[in-house]
Amino acid sequence: MRDRPYLLLDVDGPLNPYRAKTIPPGYALHDIHEGEKTWTLLLSQQHGVELNALATSYELVWATTWEHGANRLIAPRLGLPDLPVISWPADARSAPRRKPSSWKTRYVAEWVGARPFVWMDDEVNRFDRAHLRAIGGLGRHLVHRVDASHGLGAEDFAVLRAWVE
Repeated sequence: MRDRPYLLLDVDGPLNPYRAKTIPPGYALHDIHEGEKTWTLLLSQQHGVELNALATSYELVWATTWEHGANRLIAPRLGLPDLPVISWPADARSAPRRKPSSWKTRYVAEWVGARPFVWMDDEVNRFDRAHLRAIGGLGRHLVHRVDASHGLGAEDFAVLRAWVE
């Protein structure tokens, strides 16, 4: 049986449209507390429905600075199970990189290896796509930019369904 492709998910931007000027339709405001920390996020229950449906075709993976916190604090609010997590090195943001690529690109490539994947993030661009194309041995992939003002929408989910077919 062939492995399902990974679907790498960022939280801030795709799932939490942090740049929205108002609360978009279908989203609700969530105050999330853990210890002394508090975050205010916009989350849509529809994302959980759509992502759970895609889990038959993809292996969902957190590719977010929330790291394991995404399983504790975000997944339950969306009705998602615990997902594998890409853990970033402590110095990942300051490590040398091909600018203006995302600081995550190098680590995503190392983590996915030859497995096919789709990466949904608000900080990716054509330079990330070029960087990944230049790396030998990567599987078939799609780097998809999500507008942080709107979050994942119907068009993005259509792209995910079409790519996996």
